[in-house]
Amino acid sequence: MTQTVSTRFGGFCGVASALIVIPAYVVGSPETPKTPADVGDYYEDASSFITANGTLPLLHILFGLIFLAVLVSLLRAVSGPTADVYLLLVSGTVFIALTAAGLAAEVARPAAISRFGGVAVAGSDQSFLMLAVWLYHYSQIAAAVMIFAASVAIERTSALPKWASVGALLGILPLFHTWVGITATYCTVAWVAAIGLVMLVFPARESAESPAT
Repeated sequence: MTQTVSTRFGGFCGVASALIVIPAYVVGSPETPKTPADVGDYYEDASSFITANGTLPLLHILFGLIFLAVLVSLLRAVSGPTADVYLLLVSGTVFIALTAAGLAAEVARPAAISRFGGVAVAGSDQSFLMLAVWLYHYSQIAAAVMIFAASVAIERTSALPKWASVGALLGILPLFHTWVGITATYCTVAWVAAIGLVMLVFPARESAESPAT
């Protein structure tokens, strides 16, 4: 019963993490602005930008960490300390850390305006946006590894339905985030939501065998 409750909670956190980050995508992607004027338009309403791309994503990161921890714990309990489970843990942690760093870089300029008024350093806007873009590029590479590792672990265990491993297809585009941008990010978010939903609806089987000791 305890395992089922924790799995459902982790699934809820996965779905919540995916839904909460949607406002950040509605605001737009930092790779969209191409000129200084575009950057100014992107940051036009600093207060709402901070809320959508700064404050709400804090919950996205929090729920994402819980989702990852529960998923790793679930798969490790069934399969033992295998390479794919550890790869899931490491890549998932890197993905969340780089995503958090990218969000911080993206919100730095409007946060400075909100706190210090017009005293924000001029000319730094493009640099912060490009830093955010490249942090997101690297985070999506980690996300792809996370998706593939989780799919392999799901395929060879009975912790979750084996058909959930087809989610590996959503890990392909994140490998090419440098070229396809926000579309790849949608794939990662869709995978988190989908696996979270599977954990909610099909929690871990109580009868799953424990790993050999």
